[in-house]
Amino acid sequence: MKNIFDGLRNSVKGEVLTDNYSLGMYATDASIFQIRPLAVVLPKNAEDVKKAIAVAYENKITILPRGAGTSLAGQTVGESMILDFSKHMNSLLEINEAEKWVRVQPGMVRDDLNEVLKPFGLHFAPDPATSSRANVGGMVGNNSSGTKSILYGKTVDHVLEASVLLADGTELHLKNCPPAAYSEKASQTDREGEIYASFRKLIHTHSDEIKERFPKVMRRVGGYNLDEFTYTDQWNLGKLICGSEGTLATTLELKLNLTDLPKYKSVCVIHYTEVLEAISSVESMLPYAPSAIEILDKTVIDLSRQNLTTKHHCHFIEGNPGAILIVEFYGDTLDDVMDRPQRMIAELKGNGVGYAYPLFPEGQAYEDVWIIRKKGLGLMLGIKGNKKPLAFIEDAGIPSEHLAEYIAQVLKVCEKHGTKAAMYAHASVGVIHVRPILDLRLAEDIDRLKAITEDTFELVMKYKGSWSGEHGDGLVRSAYNKRFFGDTLYGAFLEIKKLFDPDNLMNPGKIVEAQSIEHNLRYGTGYKDLSVKTEYQYKTEEGFAASVHMCTGVGECRKILGGTMCPSFKATREEEHSTRGRANALRLAMSNQLGSEGLASQRLHEVMDLCLSCKACKSECPSNVDMAKMKSDALQMYYDEHGTSFRDKLIRESSKAAANISGWKAGVVNSIQKSSLFRSVLERTAKFDKRRTLPDFAKEPFYKWFAKHAHKTNKGDKKVVLFADTYLNYHEPQIGISALQLLNSCGYEVILANVGCCQRPKISHGFLRDAKKEGAKTIEGLKIFLDQGLKVVVCEPSCASALNDDLPDLISNQDVADQLKNGVMMIDVFLADEYEQGRLDVDFESISEGVAIHGHCHQKALYGTNAMKSLLKNSKKVTEIPSGCCGMAGSFGYEKEHYNLSKKIGAEILFPAVEKLQKDHKIIACGFSCRHQIQHFTSTKPIHFVEAIRAVKK
Repeated sequence: MKNIFDGLRNSVKGEVLTDNYSLGMYATDASIFQIRPLAVVLPKNAEDVKKAIAVAYENKITILPRGAGTSLAGQTVGESMILDFSKHMNSLLEINEAEKWVRVQPGMVRDDLNEVLKPFGLHFAPDPATSSRANVGGMVGNNSSGTKSILYGKTVDHVLEASVLLADGTELHLKNCPPAAYSEKASQTDREGEIYASFRKLIHTHSDEIKERFPKVMRRVGGYNLDEFTYTDQWNLGKLICGSEGTLATTLELKLNLTDLPKYKSVCVIHYTEVLEAISSVESMLPYAPSAIEILDKTVIDLSRQNLTTKHHCHFIEGNPGAILIVEFYGDTLDDVMDRPQRMIAELKGNGVGYAYPLFPEGQAYEDVWIIRKKGLGLMLGIKGNKKPLAFIEDAGIPSEHLAEYIAQVLKVCEKHGTKAAMYAHASVGVIHVRPILDLRLAEDIDRLKAITEDTFELVMKYKGSWSGEHGDGLVRSAYNKRFFGDTLYGAFLEIKKLFDPDNLMNPGKIVEAQSIEHNLRYGTGYKDLSVKTEYQYKTEEGFAASVHMCTGVGECRKILGGTMCPSFKATREEEHSTRGRANALRLAMSNQLGSEGLASQRLHEVMDLCLSCKACKSECPSNVDMAKMKSDALQMYYDEHGTSFRDKLIRESSKAAANISGWKAGVVNSIQKSSLFRSVLERTAKFDKRRTLPDFAKEPFYKWFAKHAHKTNKGDKKVVLFADTYLNYHEPQIGISALQLLNSCGYEVILANVGCCQRPKISHGFLRDAKKEGAKTIEGLKIFLDQGLKVVVCEPSCASALNDDLPDLISNQDVADQLKNGVMMIDVFLADEYEQGRLDVDFESISEGVAIHGHCHQKALYGTNAMKSLLKNSKKVTEIPSGCCGMAGSFGYEKEHYNLSKKIGAEILFPAVEKLQKDHKIIACGFSCRHQIQHFTSTKPIHFVEAIRAVKK
């Protein structure tokens, strides 16, 4: 195998991955399964795909086409050569606005495609919950649908043409063929003709059986799509490829149908005391022609209210519902999309159904509702502990008239087998995702897995539903296809498989000839985590191992549009540099599946290297995976095993160096730092890129300035403590001066807490024992003020996060930890809260005509930027740049090997936005690193929030 893949590596333009870590990261998706692949190929173009498939065919290596790897059924894992299209083959090739179609490569992300289509008033309509990272090739392979399927159907309804490659190298261009054109194809004497002729014969032979056995519900994606060919004479074999899960061919290109964007939207959220009451009311809503009816049960609602990101969007939830139905309406007028739900609400109220019915037109509240729905899956999977809500019976599509009865029976099945369940999803089309909560490390729970599956399968057959409504067959349901469709149709499936793939090379073991559900589990009875000594206590996560296992594989970290997570993946599009990839690497190393070095291995160090410790995953990941924290612990283990470099030591001691140099030495040191000779020497010795200039040191530290001038500032009853962080103390004292003036003008006497470093450099760089030791002194200094009930305000977001997020989990005293969490605040959050509570007799205004805000990563993840925006609301123009990470991330952007990536991350959105700003606008960036990154690459000098705002008496 090594020689085969080495040869392939030399012949393709893309990458070929064969190391243990890479293969481990591709061994899982979002399902319960794990199978290590033989190799991973990231083809650059169609020629690479053809070369890879030729090598596989010659050596009888199985082939698995893959996109984002978000499968819940295990379609995208296998002992095969994986073809990952997501990195390179992700282009939009052609748009035809008049005829409403696009031509795309399979790795194009659905939401990225729709962002391009938005100006045309068009969209690719299927909208699975994973749309922010779902590749259209994967959507075709899986026949995805989503929340709007009641209007738009499934992906199969939108596939116009498909260019595919068979395992033997035959290339087919599949499109609609009227009878005459089809007959012409079938008369060919080549491989294509054989497929067309044999397939036609097979359909004609089994036409009655297909009509009889295929379920009569719209949401059906099990088996092969034979029913697409029984009610029409317009045949398109692209519709057979759709839903085939990569078992027939590899898709090279797709032509997809587009539909008009809705002109107006609204959403109604109906609250119920009991979940079965909610399900029972669905049928009565259908006459009002909603575009979607989605259900969330109490489990998902409660998790949404606790999650760092989603809790801010839960304002529309009233009381303590047992379930809510999210009912959406599309229309051509605002009156239409408001009138229909109002009539529906009147009927529900008249029948005593539900207890609250908030209705929102399109806008922020509307978006908030859908954020909660889309995050529901990840939130459920992030339930703490070893027992998780698992996907295995969740995908049944049931006729709506039987849905409530079916769900009641399924809940009884779960109760019979001693487990609880959570549920969410598409009530409008009879697909409610019920997830029993199990721990598959336990033999008894594996027995429950099999028993619940068996009992539920019988219920699906009883109610004449579909065994798979949208998530596909994969490894979880394929074994039931023979019983579900019967011997005759299952035999037809086998014939189709052999017709397209006679050597069984294309993703074997899916749809036909499949394993039973209990095999190849990611967690089975043999799974064991090694004992790991960490510096963080992981109080919230309940341990390091539990923190690692919080990653469920849903792949939110692979999104390209919006948010901050994950900056390095957005720049590289490599699985290894996603939060999911890192979490998988940690899990595999921790469970001794990647060699004896475990968590201290050099290869794991490389995997973690591009994590910028931005903390975005802590809030944006539905499971709140805190990769920054785990990276720090992994770095500490690495140093313990391998030692530290000169550069590591410089970073570790950076705050002490700043304290020693700031003052009379600063002028000389600043001049030396700017010299090309110094920068070249520093690059050779410490590998800091010579294109960077280290930050200037202050000629007078802020704490000394404060000592001279404090007697001139306000004295009074209102007191607040200003934390003297390293940056404002020793580098940019003007920020401390501005903060003091702002607080004074709000009526506060300011007490300076010059109590030492927050330990951010040590924490982010993995020197956790040092951070804990030195941090204890800082905490002791702060505790004097916190014990008095005073608030400590911080100007630098990364310092705030170190003090009220990281240090509290490094210390064991929970009372002190709670003091830090509750008593240390960002200065803007403090002022916004004081203003809202009516404790300030001032208003705020900007110093410039307009301001544009770039939020620091830690600020966005933990505190948000709404406080700044609310205080600046009287300004003429306040905007927030929709940027993610700036790319600097402390020392990261200074490091020679990371300089270009640092630039690439910032250049995606931030730098162009800054360069387009009008001259009378100021750019606000609270992060010290952010300000230096922006100035370095754009020559625009940002200011801190406290420099951009002033308080004026009311």
